Amino acid sequence: MPTRAHSPDVPGAKTVFVTGANGFVGSHLARSLVAAGHQVRALVRPQADRALVADLPIEWVGGDLDDRDALRAGCDGADWVAHVAGRVKAPDRQAFFHANETGTRNLLESAIEAAPQLERFVYVSSLAAGGPVYDGQPRSESDPDHPITDYGESKLAGEKVAMSYADRFPVVTVRPPAVYGPGDREVLGFFKAVRWHIKPVFGGRTMRLSLVYVTNLVDGIMLTLTSPAAPGEVFYVADDRLYSLAELEDMMQHALGNWALRVNIPRPLLTVLATAAEWAGRVGGFVPSLNRSRARDFVERDWACTVDKARRMMGYVPQVEFAEGAVRTVAWYREHRWL
Repeated sequence: MPTRAHSPDVPGAKTVFVTGANGFVGSHLARSLVAAGHQVRALVRPQADRALVADLPIEWVGGDLDDRDALRAGCDGADWVAHVAGRVKAPDRQAFFHANETGTRNLLESAIEAAPQLERFVYVSSLAAGGPVYDGQPRSESDPDHPITDYGESKLAGEKVAMSYADRFPVVTVRPPAVYGPGDREVLGFFKAVRWHIKPVFGGRTMRLSLVYVTNLVDGIMLTLTSPAAPGEVFYVADDRLYSLAELEDMMQHALGNWALRVNIPRPLLTVLATAAEWAGRVGGFVPSLNRSRARDFVERDWACTVDKARRMMGYVPQVEFAEGAVRTVAWYREHRWL
């Protein structure tokens, strides 16, 4: 059963069921929703770490995306559902699809049963569902999707499930690129490398990237929850410029206030490191952040998207560029002793 928390009596306030609210992106979304006066109800595994949202008045629902009773309890009486939870690392293809496709279907079927008058369902997907670009032009929503990883294919499958319910209630998909900011662990490794005076580049090529600062992404998600133009649409939500990895690391160095040397990691060496990481993961029973598939992405492809559609249809304007976002992120990492 839900653990209830006090909800402020704010005109126009909504009850919002958020999956993944104790995670990186979800915690920032929950904080923004609470600040706007909405009641946040969140799905959480019983033993999950809630440190990022421990100070928020959240109504907790114990369970996971396989627990239909918990999902119905979360959806019951909800005005909006924000589906942020998903697997970004998994031991195999089946695990990706079980979480990102089957879990999404479980949530939508529970919403149909418990909240048939739902006002908005937002599915947080990924640029990986669209795939990389090869011609130098940032990817747009009208481009054919070509995911190249199990993760990307599973997120696209989740999108298709979500959008198949668009005739029953308003559904929106958000596709962010790599997300960074306070609380993030994925980009943390690059900040740590620069702190150790190394700015790695891979394969001797200039890779162009889209990123999104976490509060920019949350701003975009909030727009998809409220904009009358959003239902039935897919939106890339990112920062408003592209970066090379070298540029990003230079800005990380400035934010850290230290010196660092650029080090080229040739493709064969990167492949060896990725293979070793996979082997260590199998032996140690964990899923490594680096694998051979991700290593190929570093050296072969650009990951870039445009936010023109989100700007045109919803008025999306990213507020924080990487130079400022890096400073804020470093400050948070240091405060929490992650760096």
